[in-house]
Amino acid sequence: MYFLNKSIIALTLMACCSASWATSVESLQKHSLNSQASSKKSQLEINKIDDQLIQIRQQVKALQDESENLESYNRYLQRLLTDQEAEKTSLDKQIVSVKETRQGIVPLMVRMFENLQRFVELDAPLLAQERKERLTQLENMMVKADVSEAEKYRRLLESYVIEAEYGNKMGHYQAALTINGQQRTVNYFHLGRLVFVAVSLDGHQVWSWDRQNNQWISIDPSYARGIEKAMRISNKTDIPALLELPLLSGVN
Repeated sequence: MYFLNKSIIALTLMACCSASWATSVESLQKHSLNSQASSKKSQLEINKIDDQLIQIRQQVKALQDESENLESYNRYLQRLLTDQEAEKTSLDKQIVSVKETRQGIVPLMVRMFENLQRFVELDAPLLAQERKERLTQLENMMVKADVSEAEKYRRLLESYVIEAEYGNKMGHYQAALTINGQQRTVNYFHLGRLVFVAVSLDGHQVWSWDRQNNQWISIDPSYARGIEKAMRISNKTDIPALLELPLLSGVN
């Protein structure tokens, strides 16, 4: 009986120990699972933090790059502003220079026009109507505000060149001539400024310009033949030849 009781007690203790061990194992398993879950969660948090750190580093790098770019751009703008300031200073000086030049060139052009006008008045009446119209156009242009000083100066020089060319060219034209109050149509011929004559259309009368007395004078009609040949030569309808023409100095 005693032995049986001991066996029962031993079995009871063993059952209690087995139950206790099973409970411990189950507890350890749950703890392990909880630990694994916690570790996994922690690892996820760590990974998330690492991703955030990577993003932050990338943002910092981008901001640093942008800052460097802005600094470089600011330096460029500073150099640009410095250059523009220098250019502005240069333009200001040029404007002052242009104003000074304009102040000097306008009186010069006025004198040039007056001298040209005086020259035409004193010269032989060669192509008188054409030259008069040119002077009128110049005079009107000189007071126009919409015409630049450069264009005015160019036109003045052009007129000077044309006047100079009259002294080097040979030519003829037909126009009216008034002698003793009577107007008639004649053929004019000029050889530079050495010869300036008028021949009646029938070739019976010849006049030469008297530079000293500023008038037309009648000369020997025999000059008409040489003058007519000279006109043909100027038209390139006759070959060049030696001609007898009344020089202004000789006639005068």
